[in-house]
Amino acid sequence: MSIDDRLPLFPNSKTPINSQMSINKAWWLPILEKAYAKFNVNYASLSGGNPGQALRELSGMPTEMYDSSK
Repeated sequence: MSIDDRLPLFPNSKTPINSQMSINKAWWLPILEKAYAKFNVNYASLSGGNPGQALRELSGMPTEMYDSSK
């Protein structure tokens, strides 16, 4: 499977519709979301926004969640 780096944007804006770049200007989350949407046929097939689930399903590896606010 291959994906490109074009992201769906809001009309009249350069803001991605779903996930945004991180505060340090990294685009890994929107690209991960696009790969996961392609893995599941399209964006409409996705439910919610859990990057851990996408990483687990795309890599086959276990994931853990940590609360970084503590």
